Amino acid sequence: MKTVNKIKKLYSQGLSCNQISRIIGRSPTYIYNLLNSNNIKLRTKSQANKIFPDFLLINLYNIGLSTPQIGRLLGIHRTTIVKRFNKISFPLRNKSLAKSIGYSEKEFSLFFNNEKIKVLIEGVLDGVS
Repeated sequence: MKTVNKIKKLYSQGLSCNQISRIIGRSPTYIYNLLNSNNIKLRTKSQANKIFPDFLLINLYNIGLSTPQIGRLLGIHRTTIVKRFNKISFPLRNKSLAKSIGYSEKEFSLFFNNEKIKVLIEGVLDGVS
């Protein structure tokens, strides 16, 4: 019962099933099914997309992060980011340019995969809502 309440709380705070699954240590499908079986109203794709506004994705991309790196940072799939960019006609880098300006996996882990950047993103999002 404790896990169910934790999952409900995390979901109500705006975390996705994927993000919650990493915290809880269960699959995203398990999280989705648990929320569904407990009559929790699930967000539509449109509502879920509003959690991370386009300007945040664009800014992260413009500082050199790749779409997979943005996805890992925000807990969403890279194809979701590509689709959002395509929807707003935002041009993506070609592979050679991406390699020359992007962050290596080591740099990404060192600079972006930590609590400080997550707190910064949450602050930006709090200012939007």
